[in-house]
Amino acid sequence: MSFSKNISRCGRCVTTVPRRRYNSGGSEAVDSLKMQAKSVVLNQFKLITQLKTYFSDKTFENALNKEFAHFLQKIQPKTYGSDLVRYFESSAAVPKVLEREKEGISLPNVFNGFKFGYGAKIEEKKSTLPKWKHTKALVSKESIACRTSQVVSSIISSESITSRHARIEELIQHLKQYPEAKRNAVKDGAIRVLLKVRSTNKDLLVAESLGEAISLLGHADPVPGKGIRILSVDGGGVRGFLVIEMLRKLEELTGKPVSEMFDLICGVSTGAILLTLAGLKRCSLDEVSDIYRNLSTQIFTQSTFKGTSNLVWSHSYYDTALWEKLLRAVWGEKMLIETQRDAKVPKYCAVSAVVNQARLSAYVFRNYDLPFRVQSNYQGGYNHKVWECVRASAAAPTYFEEFKIGNMLHQDGGILVNNPAAIAIHEAKLLWPNTPIQCVVSFGTGRTEHHTVEGNQQSLGSSSWKDKFLTILNSATDTEGVHTMLSDLLPSNVYYRFNPYLTEMLDIAEIDPQKIEQLKRDAVMYLRRNEDKFNEAAQALNVKKSKTKQLSEWFHVKKDILGFKQH
Repeated sequence: MSFSKNISRCGRCVTTVPRRRYNSGGSEAVDSLKMQAKSVVLNQFKLITQLKTYFSDKTFENALNKEFAHFLQKIQPKTYGSDLVRYFESSAAVPKVLEREKEGISLPNVFNGFKFGYGAKIEEKKSTLPKWKHTKALVSKESIACRTSQVVSSIISSESITSRHARIEELIQHLKQYPEAKRNAVKDGAIRVLLKVRSTNKDLLVAESLGEAISLLGHADPVPGKGIRILSVDGGGVRGFLVIEMLRKLEELTGKPVSEMFDLICGVSTGAILLTLAGLKRCSLDEVSDIYRNLSTQIFTQSTFKGTSNLVWSHSYYDTALWEKLLRAVWGEKMLIETQRDAKVPKYCAVSAVVNQARLSAYVFRNYDLPFRVQSNYQGGYNHKVWECVRASAAAPTYFEEFKIGNMLHQDGGILVNNPAAIAIHEAKLLWPNTPIQCVVSFGTGRTEHHTVEGNQQSLGSSSWKDKFLTILNSATDTEGVHTMLSDLLPSNVYYRFNPYLTEMLDIAEIDPQKIEQLKRDAVMYLRRNEDKFNEAAQALNVKKSKTKQLSEWFHVKKDILGFKQH
């Protein structure tokens, strides 16, 4: 590089300063050159700053990630692994790659590093997914059908009691893991096989397994009475003590416990709690009363300050965590379908309201599955724990938090269906479509006389928002509308509705001992005034099946066992 006296030039610079002779005023020319150089430096610095801002912008970063992902898609996946494209969709991926390249690592090494090091983000993302989405292996329909046939065949070929019990348990687990296998099992004659095993079985453990397996396949044995006997219990909180007293009266008149008196029992909220105790656990009514009293006392005894703060933070006045803990202590972790292992447990269903869907809808918790190709008008299922069923059905708004199961939010079924008698009849006819209804007993949890006084009437011009809200709520939770409909549709010697009049309508969380005693006195007075009606209901429940009907059902069961099809 060479310089001359009249030329200022640099070999690396693309600009040349024109030749100029300096006179005695050369200092001004030097200042001018300095200003030009400073201007160039400032422009370069501004350009660098703009480029830096652009490259650090999220929009550019995302665009770069997207373009790089498209580039990877054009390469054979075996070169880098299928997860790399998904990885580079994250905004943090590009800076890591650039950082690795600054360290002198080539692109293929980045791929290797991603496989063993950068894959942590993918694993972390997977861990947040529901367990079944990344742990349950994908199995083809053909494999499920083949496995189902093998399990059913193994039950037929089993010789010892131990082997037969193990094979039936295997079928149960298979049906729970793959509910779609029910179709194949029914077509392969699994119901016929299980009924045949039951007809000669004398082992208690095998009998229990058979009860659950047969119920999973949607088979319902013929009812022991003349027809279907149904019990329905409304919601109402502590007013459930009324129901206990009325059930006690029926047990005295029929000589049978609740679990043997009815073929299907259905409850909502308080009714769901009481019927799980009397029907699924088969507790005596004294035990039911003690458990119910203890639950109410422990839950509803709470300071106003704590309740108000809970209501603000969690939209529940009472301690929901304590409520769930008590439910677990009473019912344990037993599944609804597992209660069918006890042959004396009736069919049971409870109703909740699903509130996070486009339309408020009822959900039916069942301890049975419906027959093959039979569908209910109500969504529901059996794959729930007993305590979860109670928790969902009794999740009264503002009293307890909503209960989440899967992708559904459940609240108290009483906000939609406070009288579940119609749902109980619907479910019963799905299980026994060709069997008439023998008796329907519906228990309410109290009502009061409404006297309209002219001085107490509101003005015609206006009403408060509170009055409007309570009017809508009372209309939605009305139980007498269903009663009126059923009383018109069913004969008087089939349908019986009992709903006592109360001295005072108690709140569902009332625990004052004096008011509870008054509630029981109201129940006693109601029983005395309706003695004849209770006697009629007891007689309807005790009607036995005719000999002809018994013989017809015996032949029907034999045909099922032998595999004869009715044309």
